[in-house]
Amino acid sequence: MRIADLRICLVRAKVRHPIVAPFGRVDVRHNLLVLAELEDGTTGIGEVWANFPPSGCPERVEILRRVVRPALVGQELDDPVHLYDRLLAAARPLANQMGAPGPFHQALAGADIALWDALAKARGVPLCDLLRGSRARRPVPVYATNLPADRPEMIDAMAALGHTRFKLKLAPDEALARRSLAEARRIAGDRMLATDASQGYSPERLAPLLPDLLAASLAWLEEPFAVDDLSAYRRWAAHPDRPPLAMGENSYGEDGFARLLDEIGPQVVQPDLTKTAGLSRGRTIVGQVGSPGRSVCLHMYGGPVGLYASAHLAAAVEAVDLVEMDSKANPLFGLLAAPPQVADGALRLSDAPGLGVDLDLDRIRAADVTEN
Repeated sequence: MRIADLRICLVRAKVRHPIVAPFGRVDVRHNLLVLAELEDGTTGIGEVWANFPPSGCPERVEILRRVVRPALVGQELDDPVHLYDRLLAAARPLANQMGAPGPFHQALAGADIALWDALAKARGVPLCDLLRGSRARRPVPVYATNLPADRPEMIDAMAALGHTRFKLKLAPDEALARRSLAEARRIAGDRMLATDASQGYSPERLAPLLPDLLAASLAWLEEPFAVDDLSAYRRWAAHPDRPPLAMGENSYGEDGFARLLDEIGPQVVQPDLTKTAGLSRGRTIVGQVGSPGRSVCLHMYGGPVGLYASAHLAAAVEAVDLVEMDSKANPLFGLLAAPPQVADGALRLSDAPGLGVDLDLDRIRAADVTEN
């Protein structure tokens, strides 16, 4: 099975309500997809992390065009791990010289997912079974993410869709943060509730909210401070009682996660397959970070390809506890013939080959930017 071509497609979809975070605002969702086309006509699809900032997409497109595509076209697809490792080793000096290890990891991750999907389709097996090497579990525990701080009642809306776990944005306004945490816990009852500060606080600003955070009985507090501010996390660790800490979406490769565990030591680790590792290294990282007393919850805030790739890894590897799932109306999910099905807090996977989902390939191919 030889790789005939690697196509790059950038799908854009306007959102009804802007997404606002401490580091930017999004009015249009971008979905950067890679199509791995084999000589027999089989096509695999992968997703490259490209949501913040949308203006960063062209850099990833150029890496795919000029580095990843030439290296993969014409290669035999018998071992995606070997292809990933070889390409990463060749691209690493250039990534360092550009000062852009993140975009390189992301481009390689999307291509890697596409190769795994293509290989699973060519062999006629679900992706999770190929990753595991045997029959894998199918229902995947998920949680509804990005619930707005000013709309905690969305917990009920997500519960109506089958969710049993919820993550609330931690408002940058401290008064709103207090009110929303209390209301969210009231609505959630005894169901899982977490919160994400999106690097928006300092330890000094967050300390007055500690009683409210503890009263909310949070499963975790995610990225409260800038992820590279070790001093901030050390100051926060001085508090004897605090919610479990979650991090990992901004770490890269095995070395990045080793540093994260050594320097900060979060109780919840959140690799993102479209951003930090792909499937080839994602399996290794999950095994590296999973341990008694530490949860592995795959980060995912993009499109349906990334969601289902994450779900298949979670189905294949028991060390993954949860997969993140978008709660807001996401126009990128219009690429699916049918919306994801969640029941009793678990995403359903089919027995179809590869990712097992029916995507609008005509719309995706219409967004081809490979030659542009």
